[in-house]
Amino acid sequence: MKFPENQNLLTRKPDKVSHLLENSRHLDHLVRMLARQQALLAEIRSQLPGPLATHCLHARIRGRELILHVDSPAWHSRLRFHAPALLKGLRAQAPRLDRVSVRVLAPEGRTRRDHVRRVTGQRHILPEAIEDEELRALLKR
Repeated sequence: MKFPENQNLLTRKPDKVSHLLENSRHLDHLVRMLARQQALLAEIRSQLPGPLATHCLHARIRGRELILHVDSPAWHSRLRFHAPALLKGLRAQAPRLDRVSVRVLAPEGRTRRDHVRRVTGQRHILPEAIEDEELRALLKR
């Protein structure tokens, strides 16, 4: 969709969702992109061992990079092991690919920060909650 050059994107009034849905040409690009990503994921899953394939949740290509999403750090490590074979298997469809990036999706309903806190036990301490003035001053730095 093109915007008038003189109109600031930050002040532009957003399109109504109903208008976007009625004019499906606006959604065609998203539908095609999703179909390509689903086909890519199916191809990747077909090249992976059974248990690992079910934990690979999403795949996309950005430039020369294949980006894969898994549901836990354990599966991240296992998928990284298979990265060279995946690149080799996809060479016919995407000859420009030269690297794989594996990312862990946060569990549903949680943010990445919540997940890090649960795994590492780290908590953020607000300086205002500290009674000791010297320690509070150190935390405010």
